[in-house]
Amino acid sequence: MKNLLVLTSLVISMVISGLPHNFKIESNNLIWQKVYDSDNSIYELYESLRQQGNYEKIYIVRDEVIFTINFESKNELEAHGYKTWSYPSFLKPGGKFTGYLQKKEGKYRVTITNIDFNWNGDFVENIDDAALKKGEMRENTRTKKVIQLFDRYFNDKFDFSNSEVQNW
Repeated sequence: MKNLLVLTSLVISMVISGLPHNFKIESNNLIWQKVYDSDNSIYELYESLRQQGNYEKIYIVRDEVIFTINFESKNELEAHGYKTWSYPSFLKPGGKFTGYLQKKEGKYRVTITNIDFNWNGDFVENIDDAALKKGEMRENTRTKKVIQLFDRYFNDKFDFSNSEVQNW
């Protein structure tokens, strides 16, 4: 019976730790990157992103949309599984993320290069500080939960294929 419990917990932990996500480490920085299929132009993608609101900066440079978007944990992350007491406290107030969207032949790629959290008002913590140690992903439950939460959030935020376009 004891062996069965140990085996079950081992399998569960392997499944949880092996969940796929779109984060990777480049030059000791954590980035999120995903490619989506779309026939929309760069201007249509820009408008889709802009209509979501809550952006600090958003502009087009050549075939790229560059943006900084603010988020509130309570309002935006809750729909993706965030619960105040089950996640690290640095997530509570929210923050902002910076990235860019690139368009290429029936596809677009979104890259998030920076995620900052507003910790106690003025102090800002970067996700790299919380998730990385010596250029490697931390192997703890807290980091995995945060990574999975932001992966779900970004997947939903940047998948414009489900957006309803009203042509009237």
